[in-house]
Amino acid sequence: MLLLVLFLVLFALLFQKRQARYKQEKAALHAQYAQEILQAQIEVQNATLQQIGQELHDNIGQLLSVARINLNILEGMPHTEAVRGFIEQTNEVVNQSITDLRGLTKSLDGDFVKDFGLEQGLSYELLRIRKTGLYETALLIVGEQCPLGYEKEIVLFRVSQEALNNILKHSSATCITAELNYQPDLFRLRLVDDGIGFDMEQIQNSPLTGAGAGLRNMERRVGMIGGTFKITSVPDTSTCIQIDIPLYRDPAERPTPNWSPARTGLSPVN
Repeated sequence: MLLLVLFLVLFALLFQKRQARYKQEKAALHAQYAQEILQAQIEVQNATLQQIGQELHDNIGQLLSVARINLNILEGMPHTEAVRGFIEQTNEVVNQSITDLRGLTKSLDGDFVKDFGLEQGLSYELLRIRKTGLYETALLIVGEQCPLGYEKEIVLFRVSQEALNNILKHSSATCITAELNYQPDLFRLRLVDDGIGFDMEQIQNSPLTGAGAGLRNMERRVGMIGGTFKITSVPDTSTCIQIDIPLYRDPAERPTPNWSPARTGLSPVN
């Protein structure tokens, strides 16, 4: 009888141990699959954007260069002062277009973030916006900087690009501030503008093809790298986007990334 009890106890312990190991292996496989999905999406997106950037550089850039050459030839010909002034102004516009095109192709290149990091990438984007003369921009760095890893940084950079593009298109803002806040166990990215804001409830209830779809897509991408995406906005006031990424010193503490496409709710900033 005693042997039977001992056998049952041993069997139960072995069963529990096997179950625990199975759950660990399942979680590890799930995390690995999520990581592979994320990596594949990043590679496809980067390849697509780099191809677009190359096409812009090769085709439109070449046409602009030819236009500049022709304008330089025209400048050397005899003209009235009015025509000469018009040619010079047009040449300046073409030269500025070439400069802007180079900046755009650089921002489309994911290797820029890989080589220089999130801070430099975001600083470059803000500089491009400030050079238009229509906006004041600022980049604030809080805390001791630490590398987040390329996969996180490229996702954060692309989401920031989309958020900045939304600000330029819809907010009527004049000032844009980005903040990178490094805490011991948390990285926080905030984008704040002084624009006209929007109705959160209306955006949340918008159709899948409306403005809310873009915000939900940004939240989904942030969730895939284990972060949270929050936004707060009220009509006629500023808008703030906040992204939090937990920093885990012990890899065993890291949870499985939330990559599920079913997660679509937008969270307000507290």
